[in-house]
Amino acid sequence: MRRTVLAALLLVGVLTGASGCGGSATSAAGGSASGQTPAPSAIPPVPATAPATTPTATPTATPTATAAALPDVHVPGVNDPSCASEHPPVVLIPGTFSTVAGNFAPLAAALAADGRCVYGTNYGLGGVAPVRDSATEVAAFVDDVLALTGADAVDVVAFSQGGLVLRTALRLDGIAGRVGTAVLIAPTFHGTTSALLARVPGSACPACADQAAGSALLADLASGGDLDGDVRYATIASRDDTVVTPVEAQSPVGPADRVTSLIVQDECPSVRLDHLALPGDARVIGWVRQSLATQGRPDPSAFACGR
Repeated sequence: MRRTVLAALLLVGVLTGASGCGGSATSAAGGSASGQTPAPSAIPPVPATAPATTPTATPTATPTATAAALPDVHVPGVNDPSCASEHPPVVLIPGTFSTVAGNFAPLAAALAADGRCVYGTNYGLGGVAPVRDSATEVAAFVDDVLALTGADAVDVVAFSQGGLVLRTALRLDGIAGRVGTAVLIAPTFHGTTSALLARVPGSACPACADQAAGSALLADLASGGDLDGDVRYATIASRDDTVVTPVEAQSPVGPADRVTSLIVQDECPSVRLDHLALPGDARVIGWVRQSLATQGRPDPSAFACGR
């Protein structure tokens, strides 16, 4: 049983406690739940290099929803009902067995330093509920954020299972017209062939079964292709990832004007990053910031090989 739990922890995230508080839980891979890189103390603004034809983001409007609609995810500045920005709101979707605090605390600080309003939700009973249920939950949260901010659309940053939850919500919950840019970090977009899945009881983690390559959910999604609406996708992966395999299958398939993908070692062969380290790594955070600043069209050089 102990081995099963450890395998589950390695699968797609770090269990940070039922409360979702942002404490530093140690993972089976030797890292912390918030990644291995602390939030930068001084974060320079990221210049926007989007094509000239990209429309200017609609400034945040007067709130029309109550603060009670947004949960406390125990990350400073996240889900702040008083936040206002000229940029689209950014919604964070964590991975299995994890939380917004566990996966995204350093990224949230970086995005706030860029002048963005950041929102996030801990879905699916810690990310173990069926993906369809979690997608419906996340779709409702996106609607809450849009009601609160008055924005026309959100941008999304999703890690691991979060990428599949977003894919499902775009397809089955009708939010494709309300998402502009989707930045995906090591997503189970096409599932995973990792042997770890076979060691996790389906009754304990229906989401794990949904993420197995060839699952019924993935077969249903595949029948409509990979892309939805006018969403632009940017994905980042590492060849050191043994959780979401094969690494080359993590990204959506689509034309270059809709999908930009980077495998870290293709740009920086000497860099070592495992699955759990990705969302907290300062270089990945820099690439995410550029992906949002360019509306999903980051240059590969946005990932800085050195620290």
